[in-house]
Amino acid sequence: MNPLLFHCPTTGRDIQTGIDINYSSLRNVQPVTIRLLCPLCEEPHEWNLSEGWIGAPYLPEAPQLEAWSPCRQL
Repeated sequence: MNPLLFHCPTTGRDIQTGIDINYSSLRNVQPVTIRLLCPLCEEPHEWNLSEGWIGAPYLPEAPQLEAWSPCRQL
């Protein structure tokens, strides 16, 4: 799942809606209006779903691994 993003008309920056969606689900969603209190400018905004876009998926940072071998001498 990827974050659904919109453009804040006040700050000009991209904002995340807190909605995660994939491309196939987005194609099947009926036209809706998204209303949100913008976390950037703290003003209410309203967008049509078609005005948004899907952002890059959340990728958790992988833990650092040490090299290991079963043949290594202890």
